[in-house]
Order: sequence, then C-alpha cells, then structure tokens
Amino acid sequence: MNNWKKIIVSVLCFTACTTNEIKKVPTNTEKIFKIENLLFFGKAIHTYNFYANNNFKTVWQDSTNRSQLISAVIDSRFDGVLPEKYPISKLLKAHRNYNYLTIEQLKNADLNFTEVYFKLAKQLTLGKINPKKLHGDWEPYQPTINYDLLLKEALAQGSVYQTIENMKPSSEMYLKYKNAFAKYVPIKNFDTLTHEGLLQKKIWVNFERTKWLQPNLGKNYVWINLPTFKLEVVENNSVIDSHNVIIGKKTRKTPILSSAFNGIIINPTWTVPPTILKNDLVPKATANLGYFASNRLTIYNKKTGKHVTPSEWSAANYQSYRYVQKTGRLNALGQIKFDFPNKHMVYLHDTNNRTQFNDSNRALSSGCVRVHDPFRLAESIFKIEEKNITKADIDTLALKEKTKKINLNKKVNVHQVYFTAVVTDSGKIQILNDVYSLDNVLYKKLIQ
Repeated sequence: MNNWKKIIVSVLCFTACTTNEIKKVPTNTEKIFKIENLLFFGKAIHTYNFYANNNFKTVWQDSTNRSQLISAVIDSRFDGVLPEKYPISKLLKAHRNYNYLTIEQLKNADLNFTEVYFKLAKQLTLGKINPKKLHGDWEPYQPTINYDLLLKEALAQGSVYQTIENMKPSSEMYLKYKNAFAKYVPIKNFDTLTHEGLLQKKIWVNFERTKWLQPNLGKNYVWINLPTFKLEVVENNSVIDSHNVIIGKKTRKTPILSSAFNGIIINPTWTVPPTILKNDLVPKATANLGYFASNRLTIYNKKTGKHVTPSEWSAANYQSYRYVQKTGRLNALGQIKFDFPNKHMVYLHDTNNRTQFNDSNRALSSGCVRVHDPFRLAESIFKIEEKNITKADIDTLALKEKTKKINLNKKVNVHQVYFTAVVTDSGKIQILNDVYSLDNVLYKKLIQ
C-alpha cells in the first residue's frame, strides 16, 4: 500500500515539474476537446450517456481530479475491491504524460477515467456482483444515486476522492465487516484450504453481502439470518427475543429480502403455491384422489369459483384450479401467518409439524419461514404496533378456528438475510454453515 502512495506522490511531483518547464507552451490541461461517436464503440452505455449530457466534451483536464480518482481506486482495497483489476497503469501513464498526449490519446484517456469512476462507484455502492445472478430469489437493496450528477459536481469542485468516499455504505454492520476485512485481508494468496484462508474467504464474501443489504434496518424489526436457523426480534435497536425457525430447503431456498409486516392472520387457510402444486400435489393426487380429503383440501375452479369434486378434477388441467386447505392446527401454515409485501409469495407462519424445530439442520420448508412459538412473536409485534392483543387473546381466537386478519401499520420491518460469517460487537468472527452453498461461487466471482 505504501508503494502505491509513493507512486502517486512521485507522479504528482513529476506533473508539477513538467508543468513549470513548459509554461510558455499551451498545455492539454487548458484545452477541451469534443469526443467523436466512434470512440464510444465498446464503451458502457452509462459512459456514453454521461458525455451526451455534457456535449461530448472532455472533462478530466484537472490534474487534481485525475490523481484523486487513482487514489480512490487504490484505497478501495479497504472496501473489498481489488485495485489490480482496474487499469491503474494505464491511468497513471495517461496522468503522468497528460501534457504530451495526442488529441486522440487524450480523448481515449478521458473515456478511461470516466469508465473507471463509474465502475468503482457502482462496485462500492452496489457490490461487485449482482446477487440475483447467483441466487434468483435475492432482492438486493438498490440505492438511489445519480452517478452522473455526482461526477459532474465532483469534477467542478475538485472533490472526486471525497465524492467516492461519501458513496460508500456507512451502516454499523458495513463498518463492522470493513474492520474485520482490514484485520484479516488483504489476502496474500487465494488459498482457502488453510484455516486462515477459509476465514479470509468467509469475511470477504460476507463483506460483499453487506453492500446488498438495506442500510437502514429500522429501530424495530425481525432479523432472520438463514444459516443460524434463528429469528431475532429487535425493539428500539435491542434484541428482546429469539425463536428457532425452519427455512427453505436447498432446492427451494428462502428468498433474501427486506419488507415490513402489514398483517397477521389467525387461523389462516392455505392456498397451495405453484411449486408445491406442480412437484407435490399433482403427482400424489394423480396416484390417489384420496389425497385431497386426507389433506383437507378443497378444489375450486379458477374461472367460476365453484367447488370441484376430486372425481371431477383433471390432472392434465391442474392449473385451472385453486386448492385451499381448511383452517386449524392441521393446516400447513398452522394457526397463524405473518404477512409482508414481497414478490415471492412468502411469509412467516406456524406449522403443523412442530417436532422439526429440534432438528440441527432446519432447512426443510418449501421456501417460507416456519416459526417456533409464533403466538409469542405475534404478541411482540402487536406490542410494538401498540395493539392491545396478548398471547392469551391469540390463544382464544385460535381455538375458534375462524379466520381473523389483523392489519398492521408496517411499524416492524422484516429482514431475511444470509451471512455465513457474523462479526460480533467485540470484533470476533463466528463462522456458520453455508446451508445453500453460495460462498464458493461468490468468492470465485470476487477474485476474478
């Protein structure tokens, strides 16, 4: 790292000396050139749009801006970025020789500086990897950042380095992982067979995941880190309760997302979702029509809404029906369901198989999260929502076996996350099982 700093200092000194030597000759730093469309061939669309909005003029004439960008790239190592994956040598050469570049070289150098800025800014704010390409059910946080405007302002104010610094996440969790990353990384080699190498890999991949997480968790929320098989209730930023949970099996992973509870349903019915319908219900019902009665399922025609008997049911047209399970303790959702808006049709709920909470590996569901002692969780949420509904009240409602929905005001957020290395407040690292086998794939992408 010190070597990099020495390079920067020497480059800046050289530039200053060179400028003094050619005072009488107009320099490139005093000139602005228009970039032709042909030079944008192979460049990112974001780069083209930036120049299109600035009359296609060169923008990196100022030596301070160029040196600050190079420094930002080098210092990005502390944020889980590999500077050596950026064209630092090319930037340094263009910066050092800026006054001697031909017009075409200067235009290409301008494009290179801009492309590096956008790439670095997005990697620092969004992460290097788009998690949806690794796990389709991962919903990363998408910050609203006008990268173009920030670059334009930074160039005008000579504040490129600080602008990039200000883009970085600043949440408490991000900073915890950043400190751990600084302690155990940079990695001298990419060997993950040793204990040290494994620890480094775990920290790196989970540091990347903090960039995908909503920075403002809220002061009241439910936190479910899937590899722990635990749910924590946080009120006023303090953990007040925890529950064992069952998460989606490896073939039907629980989605990673953030939302807020908008309703609790006591004695819910259960409508069979598409995946379970196709993979479970249809094969079993085709083999034995008694499957519907034994599972307390009622069939409805989707178009007419009319009840359909098992003998009238057509396996070939199974998607033409809706399948609803009656309420009660034997319902697949148990006696209570926790709703929150999301595109994956998932929720938290009770279960009709409560013995599985004793299993060590609780990746057993079809995607939704099952909660141990869910009435207690409901009581906690009602308290935060300032609703006078106790666990005893919920017990009474459940015994009636009538469906009752209680609307919530989204005062309690829910975060379903995936961290296989947890950094404690004291800085210690807790390594967890990679239940969905996502770490290795992500790590390989990060070091590419």
